[in-house]
Amino acid sequence: MKLKTLIPKSEARKIVVQRRSELSETEIKRKTKLIINKLKSIDEFVYAKNVYCYINSRTGEVDTRSLITFMDGWGKTIVLPKLNKNTRSFRKAYFTGWNNVVKNNEGYWEPEIAIEEDLSEVDLLIIPALAVSVHGQRVGYGGGYYDKLLKTTFSPRIVLAFEFQIFEYIESNRSDIKVDKIITERRIINTRKSKFGL
Repeated sequence: MKLKTLIPKSEARKIVVQRRSELSETEIKRKTKLIINKLKSIDEFVYAKNVYCYINSRTGEVDTRSLITFMDGWGKTIVLPKLNKNTRSFRKAYFTGWNNVVKNNEGYWEPEIAIEEDLSEVDLLIIPALAVSVHGQRVGYGGGYYDKLLKTTFSPRIVLAFEFQIFEYIESNRSDIKVDKIITERRIINTRKSKFGL
């Protein structure tokens, strides 16, 4: 019987941060384009009218800014997270143009004004991950903000990631919320049906 290769969250974070630091801007743009083209092909994205999406703020992340601009031009309603440190959670805001986006005290880009936290109208969530397993186990930066948010909605959850961010098994616990699909520059991984994706 083959043993599972289980990697601790701390180790996964360390590996990915190192690999992301080695990416050039040209590589990020090229791989991001491949990832977004794959995203555009799936039904969950095509038919979603209201999409929850983050703005990339860290070195070596998939460029969601180009995705947000594309969705805005396509007529989709874009819901963005706005950090609420007092409740350790996100409020929601609507994308109304890049002129209304600012960098907060934590170094993240977000809208200037947020409204309530209700996500009932959201059809699709595109969420960040530092590392993710083929089974949907997601590793963030340790704040727990997205785990808290994901407990409030049953909408499909998609992670956009570079191939080196994917592992077979990652340490997890019962409070962790799994994602439904992972899209990399090479493949679309359906975590609910297939071990290794398409």
